[in-house]
Amino acid sequence: MRSSIATTALLAAMGATSGAAAQETMPISGKTCEQLLEQYEGLPFTDILPLEAGPVAVDGAEDEIVVGFSQTGFNHPWRISMLEAAQAEACRHPNVSMIVLDGNVDVAKQSNDVRDLLARGVDAVLLSPVESAALIPASRAVMNEGIPLIVMDRDVPSEKTLFIGQSNVTMGEKVAEKMAEDLGGTGKIVVITGLQGSSPAVDRDQGMKNVLADNPDIEVLAVGDGEWIREPAVPIMEDFLTAYPEIDAVFSHAEESSWGAQLAIARAGRCEDGIKHYTFDGSNAGFKSVRDGTFRADGNYTPFIGDIAMRAALYTLTGREIPGAEAYGQPGQQLALPDSPTVVAENAEEWIGRGWGDFEPSLDPCK
Repeated sequence: MRSSIATTALLAAMGATSGAAAQETMPISGKTCEQLLEQYEGLPFTDILPLEAGPVAVDGAEDEIVVGFSQTGFNHPWRISMLEAAQAEACRHPNVSMIVLDGNVDVAKQSNDVRDLLARGVDAVLLSPVESAALIPASRAVMNEGIPLIVMDRDVPSEKTLFIGQSNVTMGEKVAEKMAEDLGGTGKIVVITGLQGSSPAVDRDQGMKNVLADNPDIEVLAVGDGEWIREPAVPIMEDFLTAYPEIDAVFSHAEESSWGAQLAIARAGRCEDGIKHYTFDGSNAGFKSVRDGTFRADGNYTPFIGDIAMRAALYTLTGREIPGAEAYGQPGQQLALPDSPTVVAENAEEWIGRGWGDFEPSLDPCK
């Protein structure tokens, strides 16, 4: 481990977190350890890589362990929920602290952030990349330092200690199967993807295509890059509505894009068309939109994997094997997490409160 004294001084200077201070407000989340530990009790995967609370000893010494977290960006509450899960795990171990950096959805900045973490002397790096291929050099830099690199949500096609995530392919298939069922196997759809080139967008698209291969009478009219957020989705959907007088469904990779598409439909005076929405993200607000009929299905993709990544880093630092880690189609190993049920009208009430986020859904402008 790095020098505890030097690390403590460095953290004080840079505003990093300390799991030892229960009432200290954590960066970005703004929550205290007391609040995060209460939240920890409701996380869905604490039984994966279980780790007792208390100091973490490496080679018999309980020195300070500093874990760096480079996040895609904190412009979306899904990303903040991932961080909160990691912070909650850190709070369980008084000698574990974090340095958290915001990539601002800028791959160049995030690459520099990773190198910044290395310069600050972190003991492990948690990375949720903006884009897959562009983070290869930064990932290699971490591995060259001989410290654990845990990649979450979006993969990087280079050597790593572990990649953690749910399958966006099977999740895309389940949402697309619901769409195909609702359409009776025939119809015209438009697609608003997540950030094109990112691995979840690629995999959700592949899942949809797998289902459409068995439903050749469902036609994809057009595809646009919604970048996971609402603002680009509105003009994209406006263009689709102008170009196509008949649209049966919108297959969006993110809830924010679906709410944006619904706004565009209302502005265009097309509410009576009954265009159906199929989406992903797994927020409590999204589940409420399913319950209320705005969405027909919501892929239940949890952000609560930051705690698993933190435990994976601590397992590696303490020389423990990671149960369930296995080789896959990319360099390094993968820990595949189980799928969560797709949320539809029949189970929406059951899942409200078990998703992420405490904000309310956008009012449906068509109601």
